[in-house]
Amino acid sequence: MIRRSRGPTVQRFTLAQRAEHFFLILSFNILAFTGLPQKYFYTGWAERIIRLMGGIEATRLIHRTFAVLLILQSLYHIGAVVAARRAGRERGAMGLGFTDFRNVLLDIAYLTGLRREKPSFGRYDYRQKFEYWAVVWGTAIMATTGLIMWFPEFLARFFPGVLVPTARVAHGGEAILAIVAVIIWHFYNAHFRPEIFPMDPAMFTGRMDVERLRHEHAEEYARLVEAPAAPPPPPS
Repeated sequence: MIRRSRGPTVQRFTLAQRAEHFFLILSFNILAFTGLPQKYFYTGWAERIIRLMGGIEATRLIHRTFAVLLILQSLYHIGAVVAARRAGRERGAMGLGFTDFRNVLLDIAYLTGLRREKPSFGRYDYRQKFEYWAVVWGTAIMATTGLIMWFPEFLARFFPGVLVPTARVAHGGEAILAIVAVIIWHFYNAHFRPEIFPMDPAMFTGRMDVERLRHEHAEEYARLVEAPAAPPPPPS
């Protein structure tokens, strides 16, 4: 259920960004659903899922198909960011800096009652930035190790044989880490925080309440308020 807006709203995400997010949800869940049974193939629940998917070969095919699609989406995302920066369009300031680490300490002080005012955030706060770069880092590791396991004979011609089992361990460990991070970190920030429970509708509707923007992203709110109004169209 998407919560209805309680007042004026502002554009937060474009249709392309929301489509990227939806596909990321879809691919992540399918990769987890088809990947974990392969990691724990010796368990009863894994055997039942593999049979449900049509056998191990079908499970691998589905897993690899969505892995390729996720890699293609990642390349699209990189291209979109580069194109937006070259064109001078706002794509979202996801760069980490000293201010973000300072805001971590200020936010801890606010949440523990040592500070009366919460820190002021821009378009994205430190939690969103950390999570974004965790996705970037995790996708890079999963794609690299997955390709190593997919083409072990070819890569063994150029690299030591230990590369393949190392990739298998890293791939499985990063998968578990990603799933736990989504359940604990992302679910809370996107669904269970008291301010947005039962879910944050912004990534689905593309819009955010102005009052919420002022409260959670004060610097972004100030930038929008101070931005000059668009000039009127020329007379026809």
